[in-house]
Amino acid sequence: LQGTKGALDIAAMALMESAARAVPLNENFNAPKPSPQGQPGRPLGAQLCRWKRQILGLGVVTVTFLICWQNRSFEWPQAPRDVSSQSFGLPGHLAGVNLGGWLCLEDWFYSGDSGTHVSTMDQDVQGRCLPPAVSSMPWTSEGNLTFELNKTKGYNFTIQAFTSHRHSFIGERDLSAISSLGLQMVRLPITWAAFADALAPLDQNVYGSHNPFNETILVPDPFYVDRAAFATIPRDWLAQFLVRCSRHGIRVLIDLHAFPGGSSQGTYNGVWPNKPAFWKNKSQLGNTNLSQVGLWIVSAAVKWLEDLSEEAKAGLVGITLMNEPAHLNSGLHFAEEDDVLKWLADAAQIFRISSLPQEGKKLYMQMIDTAFQNFTHTVVPWFFDTFSDSERFSWVVADQHWYTAWDSKNCDMRTDEAGGLTCDTPLETIRPKMQKCAFSFAQKFQQQFGMQMAVSEFSAGTSEAALFACQDRDVLRAFLQEQLSAWDAVGLQGFFWSWRMPYGKIFERGWSLRWLAGLEEIANLPCHSD
Repeated sequence: LQGTKGALDIAAMALMESAARAVPLNENFNAPKPSPQGQPGRPLGAQLCRWKRQILGLGVVTVTFLICWQNRSFEWPQAPRDVSSQSFGLPGHLAGVNLGGWLCLEDWFYSGDSGTHVSTMDQDVQGRCLPPAVSSMPWTSEGNLTFELNKTKGYNFTIQAFTSHRHSFIGERDLSAISSLGLQMVRLPITWAAFADALAPLDQNVYGSHNPFNETILVPDPFYVDRAAFATIPRDWLAQFLVRCSRHGIRVLIDLHAFPGGSSQGTYNGVWPNKPAFWKNKSQLGNTNLSQVGLWIVSAAVKWLEDLSEEAKAGLVGITLMNEPAHLNSGLHFAEEDDVLKWLADAAQIFRISSLPQEGKKLYMQMIDTAFQNFTHTVVPWFFDTFSDSERFSWVVADQHWYTAWDSKNCDMRTDEAGGLTCDTPLETIRPKMQKCAFSFAQKFQQQFGMQMAVSEFSAGTSEAALFACQDRDVLRAFLQEQLSAWDAVGLQGFFWSWRMPYGKIFERGWSLRWLAGLEEIANLPCHSD
């Protein structure tokens, strides 16, 4: 019986995965579904138990719901084990992928042949280009690049550089490829500049004199006025992108990734290497709290989504109101924890009173442990106090990020001996170690938040020090597979970071899904380090 049960476990898991793929996109979570009588239905794990009991008959009727749901560590779902470099595609089920480095720039994506670290946490300058127009220019963040291009090359060239990048980095071939891999969602990081007109109360001439729907202009950061600027993102073009995605069977998660003054620590904040000013400072233009300015941006974003055409809304899954709020604040103390949570609650209220929840759109509430001294004791109870059971069941998604690249000497893998494993470790040893790491995170996530959950960023990068990260495709695909199995086990939506990275070659293997799937072509545009 025990041997038969093991075989039937695999068959039942295949049935579960097939059923999960058939679930409509906005129901692709491991949360109880309403029954026809309006009562909560069974979680997907409980359905799995029911299927196995039917197959095994009375011999395993005694396998209880508690065993299958609360103590699932005895049988993790396993995808097919063929991860060789000859078998491309994905080694497991994946919900979506990030379109990082497109509408919110990060320096390491464009580091050419001189990249060193995923996170530039010192004064190093990793940005080297912005193809196709800029083949050689050092830059630290999007705000810095825009400001310096305008200063040295002129206004018109800067606009041309950004528009040519935006119209070439992601195209129809990418959407077709993403769809062909079975992915149903993309997460789209954007800067606040898509809603720069919301800052018109600070200065009408600077922020309110353009047409935000079809015009690209340059606007200064309202705090770092003399060192950071941004190219606005026309909203009609964004709406058309939603339509295009819908036609490929893809829905978009809009992600407000960068805020005025910088709301987190890192090059993606738009103002690096300047310190995050969002939480404790007023704007230099208009003398208004930047946190209030941020709520103006959220209001404008939500209003825009409400007003989209039905065709565009068909390509929308939801919105993240702030990416990695106050990331690294726990060590740098640039924000008060209560202020961060209050802002997130205020931003969520803007979404709550909109028409979006009733239209089936989701709020992905991004929370990151690096912002808080004690995430479990501070953020978890806040989440349950802020959102009711019905809200967490219907439109709120608990969202965290998970990377082993910074998990030094534990779950990282390196070519030297400073990591948890070395890259030449046999796969039969790598697999259980990475499985344990991924499932530990997934189980804790499920125990803390339950209901609807997403890990909107994770990767196959094994070390943030790129020169020492694993490069072998078989190793990276095996690592990816173990993560995907862990997400499936507890019902996590996974969004890989990121889709492509052709101008950051040293990072590409662990951070480009297009490369891992065997679809990336050789970049034919220059990106020089000199």
